[in-house]
Amino acid sequence: MSDLPKVPQTGSLLAPPAPGTPPFRLVWNQERILLHRGRDEMCAFDLAGRPVSWVRDGAVHRRGLDGSVLKLVRAPGREGWEQSVRRLDSEEQAAELGHVRALLEEGWRLLGRPQPLRRAVELDANLDAARFRNIWRPIMILPPDQYRSLVLQLTEGCSYNRCSFCTFYKERPYRVLSQEEFTWHVEQALAFMGAGLSWRRGIFLADANAAGLPDSHLLAALGWLRRRLEAPRAADPVFQPGHLLGFSSFLDTFSTLRRTPEVWRELSELGLDSLHLGIETGSDRVLRLLRKPGSAAQAEDLVGLLKAAGIRVGVIVMTGVGGPALAEEHVEKTADLLNRLPLDAGDRISLSEFEPDPRSAYVLEGTAGLLDRRACREQSRELRARLRFPAYPEGPVISHYDVRQFVY
Repeated sequence: MSDLPKVPQTGSLLAPPAPGTPPFRLVWNQERILLHRGRDEMCAFDLAGRPVSWVRDGAVHRRGLDGSVLKLVRAPGREGWEQSVRRLDSEEQAAELGHVRALLEEGWRLLGRPQPLRRAVELDANLDAARFRNIWRPIMILPPDQYRSLVLQLTEGCSYNRCSFCTFYKERPYRVLSQEEFTWHVEQALAFMGAGLSWRRGIFLADANAAGLPDSHLLAALGWLRRRLEAPRAADPVFQPGHLLGFSSFLDTFSTLRRTPEVWRELSELGLDSLHLGIETGSDRVLRLLRKPGSAAQAEDLVGLLKAAGIRVGVIVMTGVGGPALAEEHVEKTADLLNRLPLDAGDRISLSEFEPDPRSAYVLEGTAGLLDRRACREQSRELRARLRFPAYPEGPVISHYDVRQFVY
C-alpha cells in the first residue's frame, strides 16, 4: 500500500446528480470496496482492486481468482424460490468482465477519480488471473464457511482418491510439497494477494486431506507458517497478515486414528482450530457404496478426539446417497450418528445435496439408484427435523451446502 496515498479506512462518496444518469455511490471499508450504480447494479472489489462479485439484471455473479465466473439466478420453482447456478463459458466471462470494466470506468470518471478505486482501474483482470494460475493448482472445493480463507496448498490432490462419487482429483496425482516448495508457494501467495488479504479470513490448508499428513511433517509446516504470519512485514507496515492466524483443513475419518491426543493438542496450540470431515452418512452400508473406508463408529471417535483437543469440527453429510433402496437407513443412521457427536457452538453441520457426476464410478456402475434434487431436499428437511442440538448460537450451525456455488 506504500505506492498509493493514504485514504481513510472507511468512507463513502456520491457522484453529483446528472440528468438521465443513474446515481453512482462508492462505499469502502477495511475489507472491500462497493461501487453502486442506481439501485440495481453493484460491483464489489477487494482492496487489491480485483472484482469479487457483482449484481446485474437481477443476477448475482461471483468471480474466482482464476477468472472463472458463476451466475446465480433466483426464480420461482416447484418448492418456492429456487436458485439456478451456471459457470459461464469464456465468451460470457469476457462479456461480463467488459460490463464490470465499463461500470468501473464510468464511476471512476463521475466520482472524480477517487483513490479507493485506483487499483481496480489499473488492474488487468486477465493478467491477474494468469498470475494466480501460476501459483496455485486448481482449487476444486472448500467447505462453505471457508470460501473467504486464504488457500495454501500444502498437498496436491487426494491421498485416497478412490471414492466412487468424487471426481475432483481423478486426474491429479497426489503429492506432498517439500518445505522449500511450500515456502515458495506461501511467499508467492502473500505477494499475489497483497492488500486483498484483508478480505480473507484464516488459512485453509489444501488440497483434499492435508491434515492427514504424517505428524512430523504437519507439525513442522504449521510451526513454520505460524512464525511466518506473525513476523512483521517491513515492506508493508500498513497491513500485517496476523489476522490470518487460525488454520483449517479437510480431514478424512480413517487415516489419522493413531494420532494421539497429545499430538492433536499440539496441533491445536499451533493454530489448527477447525477441521472439516466428509462423514457423508451414518450408514456403513452406504459408506461401502461410496467406497469410503472407515465406519460411523470411527467418525464418532475422531470427532471426540478433536473436540477434546479444542479443535472445532465441520461435519459434511450428503443427502441422496444410497439411492431409494437405502434412503430410510441413510437418514435414520445419519441422524443417529450426528446426534451422538459432541458438537456445540463453533461447530457446523453441512447438508450437501448429492450432485452425481456422470463420469463417476457411482453413476457409471449403477450401484445405487439416483434421487432427484427434490428427493435430496426432502431428505435434508427430514434430517434437520431429527437433529436434537440446541439452537444456534448455543449449538452448531446447521446449513445447506450447495457445491455448485463454489468458486475461489
